[in-house]
Amino acid sequence: MATAAASITGVPLPSGPSAGRLAQAAAFHRDPLGFLRRTRDEFGDAFTLRLAAAGPMVVFSDPAVVDEIAELPRAVGHAGAARRRLVQMISERSVLGTDGQDHRITREQLEPAFARDRVDHLRDAMTRIAEAHVADWPRGRPFRVLPRMRAIADEVFAKLVIGVRDERRAKALAGATQRMLWTPGNPPFPPPGQYAGLLGAAATRLFERRKAPVAALLAAEIDARRASGENHGDGDGGIDVIASMLRATPERPTDELVDELVPLLMAGQEPAAAGLTWVLDRLARNPDLAEHFLEAPDDDRLRTATVREALRLRPAVHSVARKLTEPHTIGGRELPAGAVASVPIVLVHRDANAFPDPDTFRPERFVDRGLDELPFLPFGGGPRRCLGEWLAHAEIGTVIPTILRQLGLKSMFPEPERMVVRGTVLVPHRSGLARG
Repeated sequence: MATAAASITGVPLPSGPSAGRLAQAAAFHRDPLGFLRRTRDEFGDAFTLRLAAAGPMVVFSDPAVVDEIAELPRAVGHAGAARRRLVQMISERSVLGTDGQDHRITREQLEPAFARDRVDHLRDAMTRIAEAHVADWPRGRPFRVLPRMRAIADEVFAKLVIGVRDERRAKALAGATQRMLWTPGNPPFPPPGQYAGLLGAAATRLFERRKAPVAALLAAEIDARRASGENHGDGDGGIDVIASMLRATPERPTDELVDELVPLLMAGQEPAAAGLTWVLDRLARNPDLAEHFLEAPDDDRLRTATVREALRLRPAVHSVARKLTEPHTIGGRELPAGAVASVPIVLVHRDANAFPDPDTFRPERFVDRGLDELPFLPFGGGPRRCLGEWLAHAEIGTVIPTILRQLGLKSMFPEPERMVVRGTVLVPHRSGLARG
């Protein structure tokens, strides 16, 4: 049943479902693709969702509107503010949570740590980390892939990207990050924040307790780096995140740097682990593709197409969102300042005009088509395109082959698991149950 959506400063938003905020949030978290498809079928290509943890969002599912939102100038569309509506424990200081000129400066400071050349230099170290983890994975019995991918992603990010040089501290930080973000299963559980009510307040307190060990370990590493005076990077022409931050703002207090780093650790775990799990699941279901993936070079067209198709059907992140700082017309609709405009990646990736037979896994659809002509957003777009895109490609190109070499993985179910929502990330509802 339709309802007149809330207005902002007297300007009505597009209509949307009449269910309450908790009911909409539960439906979205349990089955984002199904919920968005049903809502689009009822209300058309533009509709307003009211979610318990995020407040109202105007969703545009027409692929023609994708660039209008993704390419909004930093001064008009604030991605950080929109992201903080969805994951409200993200600091405004972080590159993920800041906006405007502050975002541009912060991103430019961090870009050397995520540059393609530096990330490619880390591939051997990524492989060694993955080998050590996969050696301890179960054999001959079912297990959940996603938490094990999180463990790999955490260690790669803490040690190689953030630049925690003390081995014991890096291991401890990876473990503390896992504990900070852990929840039982994958429920539609609201993240901490003002829109989640009493449950959100309780989650905020729990998160702060879990964050404390992470913050202490990061502070210890930063202080040790300051004391040593070694802020030159990783010794091979590259520069890690801590070195980037200390070079750019050497006098900044440690606690402010930690505040920036914690959201980066979160981003280094959840989307990376989800993407790795979804790609591995597809290869586990297609032995011929898995064999080709293992033998082909990184730039092989079919190997690249396989990854793209896996992330088309199961992207790691569910939306691109921007909070408007001024009235703006999107998709022919006038939206007021303060409105959050969103592109549902999971829905536009299944647009039947761009991707015929959209629910079928067909890597060949990407072999002879350029990405410029497709609504394809696994790493977002515009000035807020994912900073860790090259890192994700390197992890897929090293971690996945390492697993395939050491383990004959088989999926436990004939079809891929349903996507569920954790914050902004899409994960398998059984955490990628497989047998080694």
